[in-house]
Amino acid sequence: MTASLKRKQHEITTASYSWSAICGLSALYAGLYLAVFISYRWAPLLLIALTPFALALCGAKKGLPALGIVGVASALLWFFGNLFFATYNWVAVLALAILHAGIIVGCGASLRWWYRATRLPLALLLPVTFVAGEFLRLLGPLGVPTGLLALSFHERLWMIQIADLGGIYLVSFAIGSVNGALADFVLGGWRRARFSIVGVAAGWIAIACYGAFRLHESQQTMQPGPVIGVVQSDIPMTGGIEHGFDSHLFLQDMLALSDGSAASRPAPQLIVWPEAMPAVPPLNREWLQAPSPDAALLVASQEFERALRDWTTRAGIPLLVGTEAVVPQRDNPKAAELHNSAIRLDPGLGQNTQRQDKQRLFPLGETIPFRGTFIHTLLERSVASHGSVPFGTGFTPGEERHVFELPAPAVSSTPLHYTISMCIELCYAESVGTFLQNARGGKAADFFVNMSNDGIFQRNRAQVWHAAMSSFRAVEARAGIARSSNTGISGFVKPTGEMYGEVVNARGQSWTGLGAPELPRIAALVKFRREHATELATDPAVAAHVTSEIAAIEELRRAAGVSGQSTQRVYVDSRRTLYSRVGDVFPWAFVIFTSAGLLALFGQTARRVLRRRK
Repeated sequence: MTASLKRKQHEITTASYSWSAICGLSALYAGLYLAVFISYRWAPLLLIALTPFALALCGAKKGLPALGIVGVASALLWFFGNLFFATYNWVAVLALAILHAGIIVGCGASLRWWYRATRLPLALLLPVTFVAGEFLRLLGPLGVPTGLLALSFHERLWMIQIADLGGIYLVSFAIGSVNGALADFVLGGWRRARFSIVGVAAGWIAIACYGAFRLHESQQTMQPGPVIGVVQSDIPMTGGIEHGFDSHLFLQDMLALSDGSAASRPAPQLIVWPEAMPAVPPLNREWLQAPSPDAALLVASQEFERALRDWTTRAGIPLLVGTEAVVPQRDNPKAAELHNSAIRLDPGLGQNTQRQDKQRLFPLGETIPFRGTFIHTLLERSVASHGSVPFGTGFTPGEERHVFELPAPAVSSTPLHYTISMCIELCYAESVGTFLQNARGGKAADFFVNMSNDGIFQRNRAQVWHAAMSSFRAVEARAGIARSSNTGISGFVKPTGEMYGEVVNARGQSWTGLGAPELPRIAALVKFRREHATELATDPAVAAHVTSEIAAIEELRRAAGVSGQSTQRVYVDSRRTLYSRVGDVFPWAFVIFTSAGLLALFGQTARRVLRRRK
């Protein structure tokens, strides 16, 4: 039988759904996926959620209308699924939803072409093309890593161990293969789908066996490492009132929590605070030592930094603090640039010479990309103006990922090394230090530190999503993680991906999901302070009102949020992973395959158009 006859026979046996069925399938795909966005308790739904997606695309007689329907469903899915970002910029949510839907439509078009032009099963085609879309959604200056298939399964330790082979994307591939096998069965019945179903079943048995082996192996390779303390503040934030939090009160609270960590036995070798936030003034050396036009801010910075130096000297414990860093521009020293940074203060020595500047900035929240182009202007006017990007241009990204040395507790001990990632950098393996090597070709970092500020999410489900990323970063590099995050979730992760030692409230919760009921009251207090600024120092009644409002706000915060400290040993692991050596080979191969399908589709369409013109 010739190739053309085989193709025709394949197309004849392919189902042809009505438009109402395609609309229903697209809605089902979006609804099942959205349920997992809302709660990871519904994670098993992702094992079937992509099946209607594949059926809608591969079962339609005409591809373009089907792609349009699936595209609309995907845009709605990503808009409502990412609404936790609306706490700082709802317009950006819409823009990202359209961008993500466009990527999904492109990958869906490639899926449809490969399926109708070849005899390859959907158990292979669906995970390859969909995971290519996942990878593409993370790339570029507008990349946001939400909605990844694997994330919702982060607690299934036996399942995620394959991440040390191909990263989080290999786990997503496994989930997608189940959906593809189900779609093969629906479209072709058992006879055509039997090899897909048997192959996927065998693959999952192999995943379970590999997971069991690696977890058992970790009992020999994983060892308790240094004692680290993580301190969690609880300051939900929103544009316009983030400066309503008292810097002195914040400092007192954080030092008190640090005292609690320092009192632990054994004592911590390092205490970590969250990522930079408005309650912390700039603390970097360049800012503190240079003359500043803002004398009041400079004095506040000097007092804050002096208090931190005094504390580290008294406690004898290094302190890692998130701060904004104001530094002179290289080409114009009279002008300043702003970094989101982490500095370490050492006992008796002050600031460490190394400062980690955040390299991957949060899109439309910390920076506006495409600077100097019309796209930057468009984003600034239509999107970023609805958020709170500092200075109108955002932070400047850092240039280098430093490796920090943790001093050994005893003379005979070997010092350990760690890297620092901040907030969204936790979502990218290269940004936490997974691929860094030392001079001997081994791991550059024995463990990772993550400092985050999830205050923009105002205690919503995005905090769970963000913390879940740490399980995959730990497995991919076989490195323990210590994480400190404003509003949470703060805690520790073993090299197996197991979370432990979370900071909890009096009810034992590491996350409440109760939102930020105190924000309206904070906004009212900020307004009151501004309107009665001259009376605060002279009128006891005004001062008493402010004091009572602060107390009421703190009561609301304690009821809805989580703050505290946790001091635990971070685990180190002697294993070096395949993924840390070869990087994102699998997703890049998927992108190439998907792009080839798109190019073939465009070429096929162009030839058809030319024939019609003739």
